[in-house]
Amino acid sequence: MKRLRYDAVSYVLRNGNSLNKLKLAHILGLNGDRQRLVDELRSLQNRDGGWPWQLVAENPSGVSDTAKVLELLPSVSVNRTSGTIRRAVSFLLVQQHEDGGWSESPELEGIIPNDRTWISTRHSGYQTADAVNALIESGYLGEAVRRAIDFLRSTQNEEGGWPSHVGPNALTGSDVASTDHVVLAFLHYGEPRESSVLQRTERMLLESRETVDSPIDETAVLSTLLALGYPLENEYISELVGSLIEAQRPDGSWNWFGDLPSNPTQTVDCLEQLVKCGVEISLH
Repeated sequence: MKRLRYDAVSYVLRNGNSLNKLKLAHILGLNGDRQRLVDELRSLQNRDGGWPWQLVAENPSGVSDTAKVLELLPSVSVNRTSGTIRRAVSFLLVQQHEDGGWSESPELEGIIPNDRTWISTRHSGYQTADAVNALIESGYLGEAVRRAIDFLRSTQNEEGGWPSHVGPNALTGSDVASTDHVVLAFLHYGEPRESSVLQRTERMLLESRETVDSPIDETAVLSTLLALGYPLENEYISELVGSLIEAQRPDGSWNWFGDLPSNPTQTVDCLEQLVKCGVEISLH
């Protein structure tokens, strides 16, 4: 059995927010602080039903932050009919664009750092998949989800991936880091594994194997291949697991890419996939 070299759990507990810690507890099957963390997240919910950008109190509500919290809460026994869930669903539905997709909330214009060019507050993009996954997990299967899937289907590019967002200032190429969000949205909606959409995505990921070299992209590819049913014995799965183990930092974390600082969210995302692959995670 493969094991991590450094203590990732302690890193998240020291540096993560309530969502990071609750997701970690869910991944590892820990129950000790779950209710306290759920209560903390409930206390952060804004009056409009969303959760603040980066879960920082007083920030306007963010689409992705809201979607990530909403997707997790039913998994940790928060009732889908609760006011917390219903208000969050309403927030997301109000934020949907006419094209069926979601961007980040327009209220975050000027708050999101300019260097995060992959995030748009005007043009629909990967937040669409985040919203779909959250809405389905919360029990909502209405027209908004169908329109969102139609948007994602129409914006798949020729190579089989998706841009981070559409519109006149869209970045070129496929945003590998959010591919698993999109694939999971299709699968949750009931898209057949053999569909042309998913086959094109699978082919794109396999053909780009030599260029995937950052923790955020490796985590996304690993998540996607596992969701598509790849066995743990697959050569590429083993390669990705080994690469992520090597990329772990001495403080126990992973970062997004390059020389960026350690990141609790990316660390939890890595742990989620590594646990699925049977990697031993120390709880000390």
